[in-house]
Amino acid sequence: MFEKKAWFNPLVISSVLATGIFLGSTVSPFASMLTVSAEANTSGLQIVSVIDQDNYLLSDGSMWAKSMKGAWHSEYQFAGITAGSNNQYYGWTTTGQAMSWDNITEEIHVIPGMNNVAHISGDGIVLHTDGKVDVIGSGKPDTLPNSVKLIDGFEDSYAILKQSGDILYYKDYQNGLGRKIGSYPDAISIKQDGVAIAVLRSDGTVTLLDLLSGDIPQVIANDAVAIAWQGSKRTLLVVKKDGSVWSHSRSTGFAPQVLSELTDIVQVVYSPTGIYAQHKDGSWVQDTDKIVSPLQVPSITSLKLILSKTNAVVGDKINAKIQEIYSNGSIHTRPASANELKVDLSQIAEILSDGTIKVKAIGNATITLTTDTLTTQSPLNGTTEEALTGAVLIEGSVYLPVQTVFKAMGGTILVNGNQFQINWGTQTIQLNKNSAVAQMNNQPVTMKGKVRTSGSQTVFPATLLSSISKDAKVTWDSKYQQAIIQVNGSNITIQSDKTLKLMKQEEIGNLTRLLGKSYWVNYYHKAGERFSKVNIKDIYAEKDPYNRMRFVVQFRDKKGTEYLSDRLTASEITALLSDKEQFFNYDIRSKYNWSQAAWNRIINAEVVEGMNTQQALLSWGKPDKKTITKENGHTIEIWSYIGENYLNMLGIGDGVVYEVFSI
Repeated sequence: MFEKKAWFNPLVISSVLATGIFLGSTVSPFASMLTVSAEANTSGLQIVSVIDQDNYLLSDGSMWAKSMKGAWHSEYQFAGITAGSNNQYYGWTTTGQAMSWDNITEEIHVIPGMNNVAHISGDGIVLHTDGKVDVIGSGKPDTLPNSVKLIDGFEDSYAILKQSGDILYYKDYQNGLGRKIGSYPDAISIKQDGVAIAVLRSDGTVTLLDLLSGDIPQVIANDAVAIAWQGSKRTLLVVKKDGSVWSHSRSTGFAPQVLSELTDIVQVVYSPTGIYAQHKDGSWVQDTDKIVSPLQVPSITSLKLILSKTNAVVGDKINAKIQEIYSNGSIHTRPASANELKVDLSQIAEILSDGTIKVKAIGNATITLTTDTLTTQSPLNGTTEEALTGAVLIEGSVYLPVQTVFKAMGGTILVNGNQFQINWGTQTIQLNKNSAVAQMNNQPVTMKGKVRTSGSQTVFPATLLSSISKDAKVTWDSKYQQAIIQVNGSNITIQSDKTLKLMKQEEIGNLTRLLGKSYWVNYYHKAGERFSKVNIKDIYAEKDPYNRMRFVVQFRDKKGTEYLSDRLTASEITALLSDKEQFFNYDIRSKYNWSQAAWNRIINAEVVEGMNTQQALLSWGKPDKKTITKENGHTIEIWSYIGENYLNMLGIGDGVVYEVFSI
């Protein structure tokens, strides 16, 4: 046998992800069909061709197959499918393309150079619509038959029926010379098993041509409409006009034996798992050891709705997919369409036309998926990443901001002067500033206080929510001075103007006194450029590698660049900010009216002759050692900076650097 893998096109179309194929620089005419639909809805379809119990062709041209991963479905508009050896399968499409796959990868290959295919048999024997025969793979013979009407392959041999009626047998695919076995111009089907060729003729007779002995052709059946060999069992199955099926075994001299369990049959197929027979009504059965069971198109037994997020922020768009579980164990996943989805609370989420789900408000909703006969659901929780503010406690009563709360709950608000028109779900609410009476669905509702202004926001008594929704409840968190709204199956937190300060106070304690303060950087390089102004934007607590509580200071300069300190204790932060070697609490450049050149030298830690004492101090810092002598009314200072591998010294006379010395 020749190598079967040599012909595979390197372009492989996955049975799950394929959407099309390009061959060379042009689009293949088969491209529109090279798709495997994620929606394998096989309801209402019939099986039209069978390889075995796991591999069969449906009436819409799609195919069910089985790999080591399980059953899978592919919509390729096949005209026929067949099995070769070594777990290899072939198919040909309604447009004449040849395809191949195996039972391992679930990948379908386009076979290049095979066009206008009418039939494939055996291990890759191809009959083209023009009557020419071809062989898939390498090792093709120089001469191949033409003017062929029918082919039938078995293992590495094949037989052909020519238009003239001649029947030729080819022992192997590489042999281009066939052996003429007989001539039957009225033949309508031929089947061979490597030992004999069975010929079904138009008058219903079945003639057996022996390939081994050369015996005279033998008529073994009449009134036949279909024939099939039982693999290598040397037994021919014959379907008769009356729908009965008969077995003719070489071991009994091809004497007929009826398969009484099969009736009303029009064709049969054999595989090692049994005999597959099609009834006159189109249905198929499997006959295994005389036990007959129906072979049915798989149906969807259950659904699962998969959302890309079940906890989503207001404004997010959620992708919805359907996982369809079939009766044969196959699982198909496809995008859900808008008409299959519903949401129970329209104020929380909305189904968009493309099948995505937009989160509109904070709360819990249920997304329901309904197909032809099945339904499933998934929860969706709307949240927000932004802190909602505006809650206030007035004379012991909780007030909430109109705009913030109703928008968070999914309502729409129309403002007309001092009047607020709110639509929330099926409810219509009207609020008026300085009024304690609300209109709900055109009915007056007296509130426990007036709608009023607090700061820059309009607020209303929180107790109104329980009148709008029976499950709504508002509580006041006195620890953090904030309101907690329970509605739509979720909690909405509305902070007051004190909340963040209280939370920060709990987190960092007395360090809150430093928040917002300004400093000017000296030598603490982790806070930015030297002498630049920075503000303390935040201080937050975190654990160090030893699980000890420490604090990190977040600095921000005037450009908006942010810097983080080391992890420090509270006392270390206080000491750091008060150490003039690290920070100044004023802009030192405004204290000394020096030239920019002088400041640049200081920033670059340069000391040159002629600098004054303060400039040298700012440039190099405090010396490790200082000696002072007075001579003839002059003050002489020697500053020493001592390191492990260096010694820098300054000579200063009467406050001016006169010598810079380094070792």
